[in-house]
Amino acid sequence: MPRIRVLESWLADRIAAGEVVERPASVVKELVENALDAGARRITVEFSGGGFELVRVSDDGEGMDPEDAALCLRRFATSKLRAPEDLRRIRTLGFRGEALPSIAAVSQVEILTCDGQVATRVRAEGGSQPRTEPASGPRGTVVTVRRLFYNTPARRNFLRSVAREAALCLDAAERHALARPDVAFRVVRDGREVAAWPAEDPLRRASRILGVPAEELLAVEAGAGGVRVWGFLAPPSLARRSRSGQYFFVNRRPVTSPLLSRAVEQGARTLVFTGQHPACALYVELSPELVDPNVHPRKLEVRFAEESRVFAAVERAVRDAYRSRPLVRAVPLSASSPPATTSPPGGWQVREPAQLAVLEAEPPRRLPRLRLLGQLAGTYLLAESAEGLVVVDQHAAHERVLYERLLRDRARGSHAQLLAAPVMVDLSPSEAAVLPEVSPVLRELGLEVEPFGGTTVLVRSVPASAGWLPPEAVLRACLREGLWDGVPTAGQRALEHAASVVACHSAVRAGDALSVEEMRALLEDLERCDDPYTCFHGRPTLVVVPLDRLEGWFLRR
Repeated sequence: MPRIRVLESWLADRIAAGEVVERPASVVKELVENALDAGARRITVEFSGGGFELVRVSDDGEGMDPEDAALCLRRFATSKLRAPEDLRRIRTLGFRGEALPSIAAVSQVEILTCDGQVATRVRAEGGSQPRTEPASGPRGTVVTVRRLFYNTPARRNFLRSVAREAALCLDAAERHALARPDVAFRVVRDGREVAAWPAEDPLRRASRILGVPAEELLAVEAGAGGVRVWGFLAPPSLARRSRSGQYFFVNRRPVTSPLLSRAVEQGARTLVFTGQHPACALYVELSPELVDPNVHPRKLEVRFAEESRVFAAVERAVRDAYRSRPLVRAVPLSASSPPATTSPPGGWQVREPAQLAVLEAEPPRRLPRLRLLGQLAGTYLLAESAEGLVVVDQHAAHERVLYERLLRDRARGSHAQLLAAPVMVDLSPSEAAVLPEVSPVLRELGLEVEPFGGTTVLVRSVPASAGWLPPEAVLRACLREGLWDGVPTAGQRALEHAASVVACHSAVRAGDALSVEEMRALLEDLERCDDPYTCFHGRPTLVVVPLDRLEGWFLRR
């Protein structure tokens, strides 16, 4: 007797539903996508009991006639695909015809729909045969889902608390609201309205959902090679410890994309503090033929035909957005608030950063002239500008200066300082194991090392910007155990990483007393940096205390 048999339809439907309907938020996502595909201009999302008791999505879209309504709960019944080639140029959010039948297989579903002439009600429960009857109602569709997973209790046991599932339902609504700011959204949880977004411009919608004032958001706009990237980026001072504040949309489809996240991190590198992540809402637009949304059961991820092109476009767009505005941190009006990133008036200039390969006789200043006042606690330089008191972290500032100088010297061909006599260094086994792989990139910075037998090497030159340091110290800093884990050992990324290591090791430390001449030279060098506002770890190099803040402290205002 054969052991293989074809599953009965009710069981097959429940198994298939598990791929599409993972949790209540999946229901919200699928129903909202159907509403948007139907041309809705107003959408209401309601849920109770974390979405297990009730999920209802109402829209004013085009609705369905009785014939379409009778078919909508049949598996693989869709209005989105007509020919095989349509699958290669998908322009709608839904296209498989799986969502509604999958939801109906594990819940009680009622659909009330009207195409403007005839209204129809469809009911189904646990994958049963749909029942259709005439009804009355306005143009649009209302889909009501009750008792989700009532017939698959094991699925319910693996989900989270009611409160957490409710938060995920709200997140699903937020993502689609951010994808389509031209559509009005309303969200009702347990009978109480918790969110309402009128149809509005993208900046306003992004400000509401990201929780960042509109005037603080940086506009992102770039396009090249058939890829357009636009959207909004929070300043570095509002970066978060997790990626929960990152929203990505590909042709207006909300997606989770490790590729796009990495591109944002790369674009923000050296500008956002290490371990924090920029909050953003980024929209990637490209030809439908160059993106495949059919690679994930719940359509949460997409695959790009040319990933490197998309990555480069997003990275450049983020970097340019950060450089479009002076990222100066100013002491806020409330002493309990963290320093906010502001756009001070006057001498804080924005310019297109120069390519490092271009020689600049006198690089333009991105900071105004700073008049040195002194040093505080051997760690901070105090200076005066037209806007008020400027407090400079001497270590972070020197790191930035040395980092850019190392890369600029390398581009100009003046990166190496030959030693009068080679310095012999005995490496540890772990250091010797790393050296062959990274020696080419170290040589590009001016650190010339050659084998001398066993684990002994000769250092023949050091980076010109770090010529005052002991050569052995520079070399060991670049070979530190774990330093290159997960980092490329060739190319521009490797070069920048090596430069950051040398700069960090070479910079003055907190507590180092500086002479007046050294302090003035550091301020002048910082003024000429391409990105003077942060060190390469993303820490701020300076903070401004505005004059009106000072006057408030002394009760002059």
